[in-house]
Amino acid sequence: MKKSKVILSIICLLSFTAYAADSLYSQARKLYSQKNFEAAAKSYADICPQLSAKEKKICQFNEVKALVESDKMDLAKAAEPKLLLLISQTEPGDSLFSELSAEDAKLQIMLNQPVRAVRSWNAAQASASPDYFPELFVLCQDIVSAFPTNGLNNENCNKVKPSDTTLISLPRKKTTPLPNSQLSTPSKFSTSPQLSTLNSQLSTSSTLKWYVQLGAFGSRENAEKLVASFKDKGVQLYIAELPNRNLFAVRTGFFASAEDAKIFAEQKIAPAHKDYKIFQ
Repeated sequence: MKKSKVILSIICLLSFTAYAADSLYSQARKLYSQKNFEAAAKSYADICPQLSAKEKKICQFNEVKALVESDKMDLAKAAEPKLLLLISQTEPGDSLFSELSAEDAKLQIMLNQPVRAVRSWNAAQASASPDYFPELFVLCQDIVSAFPTNGLNNENCNKVKPSDTTLISLPRKKTTPLPNSQLSTPSKFSTSPQLSTLNSQLSTSSTLKWYVQLGAFGSRENAEKLVASFKDKGVQLYIAELPNRNLFAVRTGFFASAEDAKIFAEQKIAPAHKDYKIFQ
């Protein structure tokens, strides 16, 4: 009898926890639909750790989208490392990879980063299903409008133009660079985010502080060659400038713990590049 009561108590507790989680998730979605994006992002951040691995990733993606939709520079920058982490944990063949890459392209328009916006759009387009073409088409147009001389044109956009133009003709908010964003000018070899100042921002604004460093080079060109070699491996690398040492470090991350960084490195980096180190 005592054992049965314990089991019943556990079942009741699990049911209550599931109900509470569903309630909080519904609240976050409601806040998002009301365009209270900052509060929605906070609600998602509170509920995500309570979910299963698959549900947690979707929840974290919703948190990122809420941060991006806020149209605030500080929240957009807070969204960037979270989105990088989700992309690095998602295989290119996964249906979510295209949406994550498209969201990054949108974010990079807002941050005034044309090279990364174009690269992320190309990654999204390469793995997208036809059902996702309307979103990619309008996003492509936004990139062309914001950065007319940076690699995309109407011909690229027309490759994903859906036969049914009903969805792309609906009124929508155009994605443009945020007023206080600053344009960076990457070199011709750049295929990854230009995040030379991101590390210092993350040290105070994020709990994701662990990263994997694949190498440090005296020339940006060599660093970018390493980045390019991982382009088709589903790993998002970036270059961090170290001015005091005149080096360009190639990194990926950020991760919540050293163990998370180690697991990712063993699975994603080691098969192609054995020489890496984990730092905080």
